Amino acid sequence: MNVRSHNRVMRACRPLVCFALVSMAALPAAAQKPGWIQFHDAKTGLSFRYPPNLHIHRRDAQKFHLPNVETVVDLIGNTKLNPGTIVLRFLVKRGRTSPSVRTKRLQLLRRVCKKTSSMVVDGHKAVVCVSTGRAAVHWSVEILRPRECTILTLLGGADAYQAQPPPHNGEFPLLSIIHTVHFTVDE
Repeated sequence: MNVRSHNRVMRACRPLVCFALVSMAALPAAAQKPGWIQFHDAKTGLSFRYPPNLHIHRRDAQKFHLPNVETVVDLIGNTKLNPGTIVLRFLVKRGRTSPSVRTKRLQLLRRVCKKTSSMVVDGHKAVVCVSTGRAAVHWSVEILRPRECTILTLLGGADAYQAQPPPHNGEFPLLSIIHTVHFTVDE
């Protein structure tokens, strides 16, 4: 390889190297900590990491009466006033969605959410939906690909301040956990 070719290759690789370094730096420090536990659901391909002070509780998806939901996983934690509180709930829908269905779902989210923003989860753009309910503001992270999945927190009552939008790290590292979400899917 001559010098000119070498320089051309180096210029082309620079953006990739920069992207890789920025991506690694963007991973929350809490998610990089050793000792976090890896959860993996073989049925849906959902995986994420969480700190050892939390634990998993799988729910019967049929009891939720949501026809498209295949798997419901709760991440449980304890606070002084609310032991056994649901820190995060993952609702994974069946199968994959087509691009046209994703577009319609995105339009629906923009209509029903009081406010939307975006974040990257598992290398794909996800929608952060902020809505209002009875005297409270709630958020969910709506992953539309590769599998449709809703992530929400059920922290409330005395712990409601921890659930204020947007998703963030507090007593529980909600944002760091969300950033570790990954789907393994069959092509």
